[in-house]
Amino acid sequence: MRIEKQGVMQDWDKRAEQYTQRSEYHLKSEEQKAEWKGTLDKIIDNKSSLDMLDVGTGPGFLALLLAEMGHNCTGVDLSTKMLKIAQRKANANDLQCRFLHGDAEKLDFEDHSFDVVINRHLLWTLPHPGVALREWVRVLRPGGKLVIFDGDWTTHNMDKRRKYKQLLGNYLVMISEKRYTLNWRKRYKTRINNEKLPFEGADEGKVMSLMEAAGLSNISTASMEHLLKVDSKSFPLKYRLSFIEPYQRYIVIGEKLGH
Repeated sequence: MRIEKQGVMQDWDKRAEQYTQRSEYHLKSEEQKAEWKGTLDKIIDNKSSLDMLDVGTGPGFLALLLAEMGHNCTGVDLSTKMLKIAQRKANANDLQCRFLHGDAEKLDFEDHSFDVVINRHLLWTLPHPGVALREWVRVLRPGGKLVIFDGDWTTHNMDKRRKYKQLLGNYLVMISEKRYTLNWRKRYKTRINNEKLPFEGADEGKVMSLMEAAGLSNISTASMEHLLKVDSKSFPLKYRLSFIEPYQRYIVIGEKLGH
């Protein structure tokens, strides 16, 4: 494993419990779960029992949700602590998921292994997003879909109102949790020897271009506004201001054609 990947693994291992606590607000209510499941069903054309790969699964948010929907889910992550949390959640809810240690930029699967490859908030963390996307396309079956949930995680495109909300949210997090969130982002970049991650500030247009370069077709985008709206009802004010409301989010979907 390259030095930069060791740093990434160590950093996410350290943040695993705290990240999991925040992510659990996404499915606090049945309304949230219904919105997420409805969105995923629409993206995959209401198909059932698909072989799914959740890359950068973290504590298993997408993999566990898809398993509840009846799909065969495999989650891959570089953080062993994240994987342990995800497996613990699967066991507690009697869900059949595989959680495997692996690198999103170098997957240990045969070609054409999955009907859907999906990830959430992963692309911006990768030092080589183009390499990663080609790997995700490689393991897709012909007719399969790549689904990316992500956002522009910089402040470059924020208006003043959103910037003020983020500052207030970060202040509330700092006071209540005794941590400063922006310090972590800077430290993360240092760990992978990269002052500017290629996709930290990527909009959906750049992701669509990356999909096209990797050979995908029928590329489209979908809104996340309905998901953010329902999520904001469950998140504490500090997280709504620092994480939910300030950033621009999107879903990008591409299809692998062929026979």
